[in-house]
Amino acid sequence: MGAEIDGVDDTASEEMTSWEGTPTRLARVRIETSELKAEAAVPASQAHRLLTTILDTLVVLGVVLGPTLTLQVVPAAFPTWAAAGTIAGQLAMLALVARSVHRREETGPLPTD
Repeated sequence: MGAEIDGVDDTASEEMTSWEGTPTRLARVRIETSELKAEAAVPASQAHRLLTTILDTLVVLGVVLGPTLTLQVVPAAFPTWAAAGTIAGQLAMLALVARSVHRREETGPLPTD
């Protein structure tokens, strides 16, 4: 899965080129997986909000689907404590990822070389 934003710099005075090649002040957001490809053009100031909303939606889906799928595939002979530990680990990992991404938004993007 990948996510990509083009033209999000609000300080840039020149316009970005749209998919059709015409100038625009919109940021292009593209999200691709093996099954899904989504592209959108949003105002540059709203691109990070869109990606944050998508991240939050994926975290909520992970919180619901992760334990559900784990309980469906766990064999009956599997110890209860091990299944509960696996589910707790899944939920903790989702919480850490969401917290890390939201903290990065508050402090700004990581510097690039």
